[in-house]
Amino acid sequence: MKFLIRRAFRAALRESVDEAALSAALAAFRRICRNAVAAGEMNTASVFRYHGMLFAYLELTPDGPESGAEALLDVLAPFVKPWPAVNGPDRPFVPMTPVFWHDQPVYAHEYVRALPPEKRCGRVALLRPEKLMSYVTFHQALVREGLLVGDRRQFISIHENVLFSYFETPRNREQVNIKRSNDKSRVLDEWLAADPDSHFIRFPESPNENFHIIETLVSL
Repeated sequence: MKFLIRRAFRAALRESVDEAALSAALAAFRRICRNAVAAGEMNTASVFRYHGMLFAYLELTPDGPESGAEALLDVLAPFVKPWPAVNGPDRPFVPMTPVFWHDQPVYAHEYVRALPPEKRCGRVALLRPEKLMSYVTFHQALVREGLLVGDRRQFISIHENVLFSYFETPRNREQVNIKRSNDKSRVLDEWLAADPDSHFIRFPESPNENFHIIETLVSL
């Protein structure tokens, strides 16, 4: 049985990007991923854009390119700024840290989609720096508790104070929690008491929402 690895990445586009050339590179990335899916090395791949930021979401298997997940994105590297690394060379795409999910599949076959999604979507949020650790602490506590029911495909990751959330529509198709239990979440009550809205800096395009849905460039 193949294991499942979920990964999210963030990149910063260079100034004055040639949009036609970027579109061609995205088409090449789509072909690379389609071949990986056909070879059983990948379940799905998507790329999203918000102004000068790119985000990628990949589902991989360890006997595929798991250790080289970033290499799959190399075709897009000429269009993004190198991200300074603490050790080793700078990298075009920086791995984001997973922080919240409603399901915790171990094997790829556990995450097979019975029906293809209508859309693969990405959204972003900005955390207030003084509230960052509160958000992460509560959401990791929700994961450890494993009782909050929600969208099975949602996967939220963080880098700096930027959150990226991957999800698929329709969102009510697969509602689960990690423990597959009907017990009530006590951590959710604590999170709601902590005033969730106060943790976010809202985007001008979505002044009434904590997360802003962004443009999908690749959906596979």
